[in-house]
Amino acid sequence: MNGAINSVTKRYIQAINLELNPSYQFPKEEKWYLDPNDIKEYNKEKIEDITKIEVRYRKGNDSVLNYNGTEYSIAPCFFLHNKTKLGINLIPESKEHQLAKNWIYNRIKNKKLSFIYSTVSKPSDYENKINIKELNVDYEKIGIEVNIKNNRIQRADIIIPFKEYNNFFGTGIVIEIQFSKQYQDTTEKRNKEYAFKGYSVCWLWDTDFKNLSEELIELKEDTLKLEINQKIINDFSEKNLLEYKQKTQQLSRMIGDKMDELNYPFCIGECKQCNEGYMTKKHGKFGWFYGCSNWREGCKHIINIEKEKDDTN
Repeated sequence: MNGAINSVTKRYIQAINLELNPSYQFPKEEKWYLDPNDIKEYNKEKIEDITKIEVRYRKGNDSVLNYNGTEYSIAPCFFLHNKTKLGINLIPESKEHQLAKNWIYNRIKNKKLSFIYSTVSKPSDYENKINIKELNVDYEKIGIEVNIKNNRIQRADIIIPFKEYNNFFGTGIVIEIQFSKQYQDTTEKRNKEYAFKGYSVCWLWDTDFKNLSEELIELKEDTLKLEINQKIINDFSEKNLLEYKQKTQQLSRMIGDKMDELNYPFCIGECKQCNEGYMTKKHGKFGWFYGCSNWREGCKHIINIEKEKDDTN
């Protein structure tokens, strides 16, 4: 688990932030509780209060060598040592997913994470590059699996918040790791949700990696592709405008067809005699005329229409 609730401060703390937070000098000696949002299911007979399930802190490792000599790092985390005994099933996460987050954690910690991005004026040109150390990042608040609440719980894999609002990138950067298939509409929806909260968004897909296994994660490129906050909002606005125009055109044509069907103009205004009805087009034994729609109430006002040649209406 990437975060837990401190028994003294009652705050949810990310394991990745403990090394930078002076309020938690001895994390291994503190008592930590499992976040109930991390629980998928549990044995109610064995657990009376799910807010008091203790977890332990495990320190990360900056340098680990795998079997082929490749060096990588492991992010700090919390773990539940007796979850089987307690009958607890946590929300699952694949080993590959965890390794990918570890890779990003290492890059963030060492300030070696870079992004390429496009601008609103040139949306298809990802020619701009920026390193994380050039941004005013609030390193104490960087989180993994942070809860974002907006009428529902939504989890982002990694959130890199800024100390102050950036006119270009917003309030921070969200990094989402997606190894399974996801529809384009879902991606656009998530982008929109994050953008309206002020974030720029970076997606990592399985195709972005040249090595993807339980032991090793390696990206094809050294930089991550970033969709900036303002560009997402601008794309959303343009798409909405296009959909609005298409819908307006469709409805206008439907109205036009209906008017033709009703022999438009079928109404020439209010009745000047009773001032309550409308003069609508009607057909009688002597041909077409405009009659008051209030005729059932006694208004007999009519206007004859000169008969046209080949008038079949």
